[in-house]
Amino acid sequence: MSSNRSKLSPMPYIRNNRVRTTVLIISLSMFMLMIYAVDFIVGGMDEPFYQCDVAPLEKMCIAIPDMEVENAEEMTDEEFLTTYWSMARDLCAKIPRSEEILDAKPYARQSVLFNSVIGSSYDDCFLFETAKDCEDFLSHMDAKLTSGRMPQEPGEILVEQKLIDNHKNDNTLLQNMGSEYHVVGVVESDYYLAFGIAAPGENNIWTMLFLKEGSNPDINQAYEAAGAGVDYLYDKASADKSNKEAMGSLDTVQTLFVSVSGSLLLICVAVVLSLHIMDRHNEWCLLNSIGFSTGEIYLMALKEILICIGISILAGSVLMILTAKCLAVFLYQPIGAYVNVWRPDAIPRILAVFLVLIGIIQIPLFTGMHKIQTIDTIES
Repeated sequence: MSSNRSKLSPMPYIRNNRVRTTVLIISLSMFMLMIYAVDFIVGGMDEPFYQCDVAPLEKMCIAIPDMEVENAEEMTDEEFLTTYWSMARDLCAKIPRSEEILDAKPYARQSVLFNSVIGSSYDDCFLFETAKDCEDFLSHMDAKLTSGRMPQEPGEILVEQKLIDNHKNDNTLLQNMGSEYHVVGVVESDYYLAFGIAAPGENNIWTMLFLKEGSNPDINQAYEAAGAGVDYLYDKASADKSNKEAMGSLDTVQTLFVSVSGSLLLICVAVVLSLHIMDRHNEWCLLNSIGFSTGEIYLMALKEILICIGISILAGSVLMILTAKCLAVFLYQPIGAYVNVWRPDAIPRILAVFLVLIGIIQIPLFTGMHKIQTIDTIES
């Protein structure tokens, strides 16, 4: 009997019942795919906005300094702007440099249009005073000029390739910036960058600090050391908070969708497993009659299900990556919205569902084990 015990394996049933095991594997694989696809689509909606609004602030922060121009009411608009640019430039020169704060520059703030799969937003276009400022910014953001040339004259700007792709079917990229601006070069970067030299008359003047990536200096203290306060500060923390508030409803939709669909799938799987256990009842009674314990039979049945789950995870992983790549190529890349195919935040959700599933299947398994009878008992 010991040799027979060693041969109590889940594989014969899996090999001899390919249709039922295949249906179970496909169902679980498609559920994995569904969770991952939802995470990818939702992430694809948010990720370009994050790369536009939040990610660049790992390497910089922007602020409106608290500065007043004396006798401003007696000046012409041109005199006021000239004075304010000069004050902003002097302030930036006074801001202490450190290991975390690498440089500071004044700039005028404009915006370029960005279209996503769920709507449009505006990405900052940084308009500096000089060509040297543009070169410094290009270097600091680890961007690379791939075509055209660097800005040399007022009104000339550079745009990141993804923004160019985003508008290859329309002419709305610079619709808010005025006819005095035109693109003279294209850059490649991890960020959706647009920057150049300010045209005369720009009056929305801010200041920018170049930061060491990952640092978190006290910005207010830096401005106070230069003799000015800060009226408005926009750094990574505030940008991230705004982004989460704007996209928070998508997370709710995603969680609700996964929860409802997951519950429905678990019900379907429970029904399939109940049928599976009913079909196996006579076989398990026979095994028990020839000497195998209910514990051994339980382990064999559990292994059958775990093997199906393991195969479905492998198959589902392949389907997930292929589907994500197809979505990236055909849905996002045509509009210049580049997203990561690999979504690690979806993995905990998938594993959690499978753990819940393994827990739930214990109910019909234990019930089935308690109903096992030997052949003699059945005949009597």
